[in-house]
Formats: sequence, C-alpha cells, structure tokens
Amino acid sequence: MRKNLQDRKREQSVKTVFEIKGLNLDRFINVVQRKGIALYDIKKFSIKRMQLTVNLADSEIFFAIAKELCYNIKKVRYKGAGYPFYYLLKNFGLVIGCAIFIAVSVVFNDVIVQTTFVGSGKIYSREVSEYLNSVGVGAYSRFSSIDLKSLGEGILKSNEHLSFVSAKKKGNRLEIQLVLSNEKVQTLSGNVYQLKTEVDGVIEKIKVYRGTALFSEGDCVKKGDVLVDGYAVVKEQTVQINVLATVSVIVEKEFFYHSAKPNQESIASAFAEEQVLDGTIVSSLTTCVNDGKEYVYKTVLKYRQVYFAG
Repeated sequence: MRKNLQDRKREQSVKTVFEIKGLNLDRFINVVQRKGIALYDIKKFSIKRMQLTVNLADSEIFFAIAKELCYNIKKVRYKGAGYPFYYLLKNFGLVIGCAIFIAVSVVFNDVIVQTTFVGSGKIYSREVSEYLNSVGVGAYSRFSSIDLKSLGEGILKSNEHLSFVSAKKKGNRLEIQLVLSNEKVQTLSGNVYQLKTEVDGVIEKIKVYRGTALFSEGDCVKKGDVLVDGYAVVKEQTVQINVLATVSVIVEKEFFYHSAKPNQESIASAFAEEQVLDGTIVSSLTTCVNDGKEYVYKTVLKYRQVYFAG
C-alpha cells in the first residue's frame, strides 16, 4: 500500500501537456473534471483549440475520454520536477549505453593508436621509432604513463642529426616533430662558451644541458643576444664551462608581392616561403589590398629557427 502511494506521488510530479482541437471546449473541460481528473495550465488559443496539462497518472484515461468525445488530441511534451527521473527510468537502457560509451571513450582516448612524424627531420623516423620501442612507447601504450616532455628530450639526445624534438598528443596519435640540424652537431671540444641568436624573435623552446640560460621560453630576443652563457655557479662561485644547449626561436616576417591580377594569394605565399632559406615554416597568412593601381599581397610568415651549441 505504501509503495503504491509512493508510485502515485512520483507520477503526479510528472505531467503531460496535451493539445485539444474540437467544438465546445468548455463542455470537454467539464466532462473531464467531473470524472475526477485534475487539469492545469489551461490555455485557449481559439474557440476550437486549446492546450492543457494533466498528471502523468491520469494521461491514459484523459486520452481515452477525448477520443470517446471525438476530440482531436495530441501529446505535446512532458514536464514537471520528476520528469528527469521518469525519463531515465523509461530509458534505462539508453542511460547504461551512454555510460558505457563515455567510459570506453575515456579509456580509449588515453591509448596511442598511431605514431606520426613531422618536420624536416622525419627522414630519421626509423631511428626514432627504434628509440621509442627501446623505451616501451608504441601502439597501445597509454599517454598517461608517458612524460611527453622527457620523451622529446630523450629522442633529441639519442640522435645527433636532430636539433629540435617535441612530442605531442593529437587525439589518439602521438605526433613527433623532428627538426633537422643545419649542420652536424659538434662534439664537446671545450671551446664553445656562448650560444647566440642570429634573428629577432620569440623563444619557443630552450634546452640547456651545460651552461646558464639567460632567457626563458616566451621571451623576445634580438639578433646577437646571448641565449646561453658558458658559466655555472658552484658553491657560490662562478666558474666557466662550455655550453651544451639547443634553442628554437619563432621568427615573424612580412613579405609583399605585387600583381595586376586578383586571387594570387597562393603565389604570394609561395613567393614568401621561398625567401626563408633556413628554418621550418610554422604558419603563413596572406591578405590582399587593391590600392587602385595593383593588388598588393602581404604574407606574414612565422618560421622556426633552431640554434645549438656543443
């Protein structure tokens, strides 16, 4: 008995909204109310059309009365404080399916399905793959068990032909960016005491194995600035040491291309990229302005310049 009362209260907290069409709507309302059905939110839109709300528990008998009296009836929606719980109860299978899907997605998102290599140094992808296998990183490894920053540093140390390495998660792909050295990295000779930049730009990455960094990632630098200096502080004393470091700088430059023709953005972009003889293109954006005489295309290039010392 108590359970039936609880079920009845739960159903009364959920209501059904109906649309009724027909003649003499007041007569219909009186008939329904005489049968003990509570009506809420009665809204008459015309003499032949109205909308009203009944308790979910009364919905079936209400629907039957309307049909018996030859009124057109249409269920519009459910509402009420208990509707969310009612929906979950009626769609329990869907809820379980969604929960399983979310759980699988969370787990699967942490799994490496594929490793890809990008950048000028991808010609050494086989050697890098061997290194990844040696440290236990491969298909079906978990991203959560890998320190991507340390992984990039390890790859860089393992291959003297590379000057910059980064490891990133791209969906279920492990993307390894490899930048080829402009020249073979020197062996430690004890005579490299400074690492300088030859361009203006913003420091993207800085890795110092020996020496002292004078700038941090995100700092703006000017051509000729010393990025890493050959000294270290040991027991409160400054001692001179050789530098072993690699620094990547993002350079931004503008290039202009003049033409009598419109829609030459791709040509202007290619022209700008040809001017970058040393570096890896990061982004390219070309805009066009017609000054009345010709089309002026401006391409803003961002490219990566990598410096190393050792």
